[in-house]
Amino acid sequence: MSVRPAILYTVAFFILLPFYLWDRPTVKPVALRDTQQSLLKLDSIDSVEVSRGNESLKFQKTPDQKLFQVVEPQGKFIPQDLMNAVASLLITQKQVEVVAENTQDLRQYGLDQPSSTMTVQGRGQPPIKLSFGAENPTHTAIYAKIEGRPQVFLLGKNIDYYDALMFQWVEGKQGKNA
Repeated sequence: MSVRPAILYTVAFFILLPFYLWDRPTVKPVALRDTQQSLLKLDSIDSVEVSRGNESLKFQKTPDQKLFQVVEPQGKFIPQDLMNAVASLLITQKQVEVVAENTQDLRQYGLDQPSSTMTVQGRGQPPIKLSFGAENPTHTAIYAKIEGRPQVFLLGKNIDYYDALMFQWVEGKQGKNA
């Protein structure tokens, strides 16, 4: 076996290497930013009032601002982690798909008679009222609208799930009372 091919390949490698490095496109790292905006634009939540049909419940921060407590209906229980999950979801919920920019026909989205409403009070901000309507055709999200804004948008069904779960706790259909 001859050493000659190895020497030729090595020489060719070192001759072509500068052309490869010079002609190679440069790839700049792209900073991934979260371009979606927060839906409610809140940093913290002081109280949440939920209405469904003729039932309603309200929870708010305790005076020390560390925990939530159920204030309406009095004497009822909702787990702290469930109230924290609802508040966290409302704070972190990102701008979602807008299905209608400006519509007067809310009936097609189930928002003419919302299945439930949620009034969220942030610290030092006016209350924000959300209305929840029907499910979308694929049953993966629900239609929602913020009072005072013309858009109808989709929200993940987890907010509807938490809503229903809170009423189950208030009615005594969860936990030790179930």
